[in-house]
Amino acid sequence: MIQPRTQNESYWGPNFALTNTDIEQIYNHFLEVERPQTADEIARMIIAYRVAEEANAVKKKLSGRTIYQPQNSYEVGAQLVFPALQFAHGDVTAVRDGYNPHDGQFKVVTVGIDDEEREFAAELQSEHVLNATEGNALAELVQVDVDDLVLRYGDRVKTAVAQELKDRPEFVKLGDVWFVKQLMAEVNAGHLHLAEAVLEINEGGPLPTSEIVPHLDMDPALDPSVQNFSLNYHLLSDARFDEVAPKGEVAWFLRRLEPEEVQKTPERLLYQPIPHDRALLSPQLLLLERELDDEWSDLPEPSSPQPVVFTLLFPHRHAGVIPLSARIRPLFPPSSSPRQRVVFVDDQTNEEVIGWVVHEGRYIYGLGPWYEKNGIPIGGFVHLQPGPKPGVISLGFDRRRPQREWVRLATAVDNRIQFELLRRSVGCGFDDLMIVGTDTVAAIDALWRRAESHQRTVSSLLAEIFPKLSELTPQSAVHAKTLYSAINMLRRMPPGPLFAELVRHQAFVPVGDHYWQFDKNRWQEGA
Repeated sequence: MIQPRTQNESYWGPNFALTNTDIEQIYNHFLEVERPQTADEIARMIIAYRVAEEANAVKKKLSGRTIYQPQNSYEVGAQLVFPALQFAHGDVTAVRDGYNPHDGQFKVVTVGIDDEEREFAAELQSEHVLNATEGNALAELVQVDVDDLVLRYGDRVKTAVAQELKDRPEFVKLGDVWFVKQLMAEVNAGHLHLAEAVLEINEGGPLPTSEIVPHLDMDPALDPSVQNFSLNYHLLSDARFDEVAPKGEVAWFLRRLEPEEVQKTPERLLYQPIPHDRALLSPQLLLLERELDDEWSDLPEPSSPQPVVFTLLFPHRHAGVIPLSARIRPLFPPSSSPRQRVVFVDDQTNEEVIGWVVHEGRYIYGLGPWYEKNGIPIGGFVHLQPGPKPGVISLGFDRRRPQREWVRLATAVDNRIQFELLRRSVGCGFDDLMIVGTDTVAAIDALWRRAESHQRTVSSLLAEIFPKLSELTPQSAVHAKTLYSAINMLRRMPPGPLFAELVRHQAFVPVGDHYWQFDKNRWQEGA
């Protein structure tokens, strides 16, 4: 019969907000438990508190009053409470006879509720939904399933908690955990110096907070969770320390001992956005762009981590990185830190390779020695798939017995890039449209720096590399993937600007299946 308001979805609707009483209750809860609380724990506490408060309020309204039920008899002066009317209450002011064909004879009582006279049936002999014993009614009120409410409405309450606490200086949040500043452990400069020394002794880290705290002589009377939270809070605001664990974990590294390429993006990977008209790209070119999955192409991510095979590009091979592209990003657990330390495990040898996810630069550093050891060429296929736990990735490639293959090799002649076909031993599966290597990395780097200093346009770079690549094929046609691989030796760019320039400029002529020819008679810089 009684339907508590806290059981109604509208009570926890989109407009649900915390009250000052809720905030006071949260604060008191922290004073009682004396340790940090997750957002889930706070939300559950608020829901349980609201349920208990409603039960207490109703019990007060019922105190000394009679729950109205149509089957009962009432006299003038009786004090009634009506659960079906949000526990409105009033006094019986009159009683008269009533009759209808369905119910027969009964009484009609007049009750004054909030300065209004209302009439209700009494001594009703027929069955009615409001007839129940007082004990059952109260049991229905107090036996609210808090766990069910948390399951259904916990996220809404968590959102309200975050919105209300974020601007209150007495509360502190780290990740998904909240605490009160007043209860935090003291962490001074001496503690931070000791933390730096502990990490330095451990080769920079990574170390979880729980392995650093025992060396800092913090107040032993405090709960370990308080010590850990307090130290994390201060380490996050100190530039010497980097939090490098996946989301949901905490591990610290000494920033000055991180690889330089983690602190500063390698120049070869820097991409300055190139304005281009994406409306020029046909559906087929858009599909090819998605297939190439460049980290600087704005492509949708898969809904869940999936095994990935990507083709190694010159800048990535040169810098020893994996591109953090749309298909690769979901393999790495989210992190609130701009840098994240991960472990790759070779799927054949079980060798561990330490990697660093650099979100802003869109790359994972640390693969150079592995590429070199296994002879992975530009254009080689590299395999990635989720490992046994967050932060661990299975790493592999198309292993095969080395054999001599015809591959494109780039050289530098008179400050211009040249290409030739030569035989090289390759022990890895590769995309023959994208394999473009070099034996003269320093010379190619010099061409790249020259192109950068002269701010070469996409069309001028294409005009330089296209004729040399076309000489390697009987039809004098070059595939768009080959152009993409080759042009990235001279300038970092995703496929979009390159494809748009192929379509836009009249000197580049499509001949089908993503092959293009170069008409030098139509060539004009900036045309």
